[in-house]
Amino acid sequence: MNLKLNRLPAILLLISVAWFSSCTPKQRFAAFDKRKVHHFEMVEIGDTRQALLINGKNPDNPVLLYLHGGPGFPMLPFVPFSESMQKLEKKFTIVYWEQRGTGKSFDNALAIESMNIEQFISDTREIVEFIREKMGVEKVFLWGHSWGSNLGAIYASRYPETLHAYISTGQSANPFLNERLAYEFVLERATEDNNRRALRQLSRIDTLPDNYTVSNALTIRKWVYRYGGIVHDTRYERPYVDFQEIGIMLSTPVYPLLVRLNLLLNPYYSIESLWQDLKELNLFTEAPKIDVPVYFLVGRHDIIVSHVLAEKYFNELEAPEGKDIIWFENSAHRPFQEEKEKFHKVMDEIHDRHWTKNLTRKEE
Repeated sequence: MNLKLNRLPAILLLISVAWFSSCTPKQRFAAFDKRKVHHFEMVEIGDTRQALLINGKNPDNPVLLYLHGGPGFPMLPFVPFSESMQKLEKKFTIVYWEQRGTGKSFDNALAIESMNIEQFISDTREIVEFIREKMGVEKVFLWGHSWGSNLGAIYASRYPETLHAYISTGQSANPFLNERLAYEFVLERATEDNNRRALRQLSRIDTLPDNYTVSNALTIRKWVYRYGGIVHDTRYERPYVDFQEIGIMLSTPVYPLLVRLNLLLNPYYSIESLWQDLKELNLFTEAPKIDVPVYFLVGRHDIIVSHVLAEKYFNELEAPEGKDIIWFENSAHRPFQEEKEKFHKVMDEIHDRHWTKNLTRKEE
């Protein structure tokens, strides 16, 4: 699949941007107010300004930093407005951070050399320190999803003193090995179905590390989606980013015109910039031990980030403060969307286990 051709539908939609921009109001974020806990700010992190949205219902709730997936998939038009997140905001004050190169945190002057995993870990460290100072807290809960779980596990391994607990969904462990497993999954299913179109596309993919491209990965993701490895309850083919999501990006009041234009013109900036780093990343060696309580919330049918590798990493992970793996039997990559009730029950238990304990210690 040619990336230039993949961009074509987005480029054709550029003509819509001006219309959307003129008919959607700009979202105004209130100044930080602990009674409302609703605040937006562009924060100087590393060498660039990055977007933070803080939402919550009660200023006395613990703080949860959410590390989004992608890398580079826009977060602000989607995640804070989801049913699961809005419900979660009753128990946690959630910090939504758009990582460098993503959405409002993209900058044309951003040095390509800064798009590496070590820089993202450094950014995470600065974000946590900003939160601790801004919100007057000693520790935060950290939730990493998908790509964000790479950052989350490494950060938790290096800086456990800043965390109450580490939580993950779609826990990554070895991104390139995961790609190989996804390829094998699609090949097996397509062979069973005699899906000639899928088999023809797979035959053009070279899975050797030096030759495996972002375009190859996007092709695999399309078929993983078709076979229920991203959303379990689905039986249709769709690209990793579809027209409905593009429409939301174009019409959202959260993004100004220039951000929307960038999303259309540079849809794979982050993943292309980080591709080599991702192919070399291995959490088995990068984060073998985490000295805070660890919770893996794993979809039994997750293929896009292999549940098999997540379980293997969990079993080998040293976690002196305790670790739990919670299986979501009817979910793939997003248990917080596919099994909302169970997800919130688990998050409530994590909250009560560690936050109540924290409050009791403070009182003593």
